[in-house]
Amino acid sequence: MLYMQPVDSGDGEAKRSFIEEARRGQIVRAAVETIAEEGYARASFVRIAARASVSPGLITYHFRTKERLLRQVLEYVNARLDRAMEGGPEPLAGFEDALVRIVTGHVMHCSRHPQEVAVRQEISGADVPASVREWIARGQDAGRAELVGFLTEGQGHGEFRAFDPEVFTDALFAALNAVPGRLRRRPAEEHEDYARELARLFAAAATGGGPSG
Repeated sequence: MLYMQPVDSGDGEAKRSFIEEARRGQIVRAAVETIAEEGYARASFVRIAARASVSPGLITYHFRTKERLLRQVLEYVNARLDRAMEGGPEPLAGFEDALVRIVTGHVMHCSRHPQEVAVRQEISGADVPASVREWIARGQDAGRAELVGFLTEGQGHGEFRAFDPEVFTDALFAALNAVPGRLRRRPAEEHEDYARELARLFAAAATGGGPSG
């Protein structure tokens, strides 16, 4: 929800075979590891290829440019984070339950997948091409708009109290962006408690009470 990507990722090629998709996935995962461990500036095709055990030419064949590969990396990590915030296959009990899943899913994904968090932070602070920066901004705007819509709908159904959804969204995004730093300062065994407490805080803010269940 919070990290939607623009419809046009700049990679509008024909449908690929299973083998091609598997190879692209292998390269993307290697790029994630390389960027997380060595930084964006050092994540050359040569270094990524060495980690993926492929030739640099194969990366060029599949992605052509570093910009295209970077977009695919971001799509990969953002999609995995979005799935985590959906909270699993169990049916939603309502808007409050959905909000709790967003917060707890975000925190626990950051706890369990620090490399992917590091990639997002590294790219955010790197000197990436302007087109990539604009693409990221469009995705963030779309995610914020979806969250505002979700909060507004929850108010319309009487599950959330009256508040400004834009202000709530600002506060929630700020809290979620601070999560990786908070987790680094806490032992791993406390991460679930932190997730529950943060979810309880925002559920109370949205409903005027506490999270049900």
